[in-house]
Amino acid sequence: MANQLWFDFSPADNGFSEKNFCYGNSNALAKQALLRWQSWSLGVLILVGPLGCGKSHLSEIWRSNNNGRILSSVSIPLRDTGNFVIEDVDGQLDEEGLFHLLNRAMNDQARVLLTARTGPSNWRINLGDLRSRINAIEMVRIGEPDEQVLSEMLKKLGKDRSLRLSDKLIQYMVERMERSSQSALQLIENLNASSLAASRPVNRALAKQVLSDMEKTPELLGLMRSGDDQGRS
Repeated sequence: MANQLWFDFSPADNGFSEKNFCYGNSNALAKQALLRWQSWSLGVLILVGPLGCGKSHLSEIWRSNNNGRILSSVSIPLRDTGNFVIEDVDGQLDEEGLFHLLNRAMNDQARVLLTARTGPSNWRINLGDLRSRINAIEMVRIGEPDEQVLSEMLKKLGKDRSLRLSDKLIQYMVERMERSSQSALQLIENLNASSLAASRPVNRALAKQVLSDMEKTPELLGLMRSGDDQGRS
């Protein structure tokens, strides 16, 4: 069975839930790494991937399944123990706080999942001891959603909104859309709104129109990303 990554976009629940999932090659290695969290080398894993690839979805599922907490990258407690997620560590970072947390992870007092868009070699770290620790941590990359993942996402999102999307129509859209979870969500929202406004079914002609409008107004997707940037990626 293929490895699975969960995306929950149901209108009634905007959280990231394990009950709904999509799967594909782009997320298989990341999923496997999170499943074996108890054996992470040094008690820490770095999850790297571009915006919209599903890092926050995976990290939230891991946090929820393991009674973890999300810590701000700019203010990391010096003594807390347990399981923790720290996102966007390639941005502003409490270096001293992270250094002490990594020490606790090495002593089996914590498990820590770090997420970032870029690999550690690109992080701005001034504390030499922290740099050496980070360089020794296991890293796994998650790619942009592949066609299989995007197809499952569109199918799930469409079903949640009672949209009838044929496999051929989904394939048509996947081949022409931007490869990100935000783009998939925006595409379905726009299809649903256009279908309701015009009292017409979702077909290839409507999909073509919506995709064209999205291409002409990329700032709409940019607004979604700006909101997503505020803590989730």
